[in-house]
Amino acid sequence: MKNIIKYMAIAVVMVIAFNGCKKNDYIVGGKLESTTTPLTTYDYLKSNRFKMFDTLLMLVDKAGLKDVINQKGITFYAPSDYSIDNYLLLRTLEVQNVDPSKKYTIDTLIKYDLATFKDSLNAYIVPSTVTYSSLTENGVLFKTALGNQTVISYETTTDATLGYSGAVSTLPRIEYYTFIKGGPLPSPLVASQIVDTVGVRVLCQTSGLTTATGQLNVLANGHILYFKQ
Repeated sequence: MKNIIKYMAIAVVMVIAFNGCKKNDYIVGGKLESTTTPLTTYDYLKSNRFKMFDTLLMLVDKAGLKDVINQKGITFYAPSDYSIDNYLLLRTLEVQNVDPSKKYTIDTLIKYDLATFKDSLNAYIVPSTVTYSSLTENGVLFKTALGNQTVISYETTTDATLGYSGAVSTLPRIEYYTFIKGGPLPSPLVASQIVDTVGVRVLCQTSGLTTATGQLNVLANGHILYFKQ
């Protein structure tokens, strides 16, 4: 992955959040773009102008998963290359507890753990179309292609770093993907109240894109691959 600014502007979809923004606009790195693309999910990620998915797509290619993320009707919550880098760093720290000279690299992952990547990528896929109209503030329970549960919510925010401004009358809304590891969910279900021991909650820095093959969302750069904590 090319060296780009680590902390790019959080890109989120906001319905009627800014004056002059149409309902079918969404924000990516500060630029308004259409919410639809004629490209497949794979090709759209490949065409990203910031080259934020080069490593992800390299792993997808090596694991033979291109057709998996291009399946018709799925929703893909894509981790960026930063999520992979975060995982490599975490694994390096783990192995260095045993041998300080060791390092866990992308080559290590490809050589020894490509099967794990192939299976675990299904944790980022919901085998149905997830749209804003199908979501609620408190979250809706879905099953991933891996078989786990995930809670996906579409929440209002008053966080200025996520697009809130007192100059607008409508609160921006943010999509969150909470991967459920196990344990009891709150009853009634409230996504923001799911504790860390039960689920890993990740903000979608880009959401609501319809590709030629399905729905695409991008998880925040701070996410760690495989929902590690």
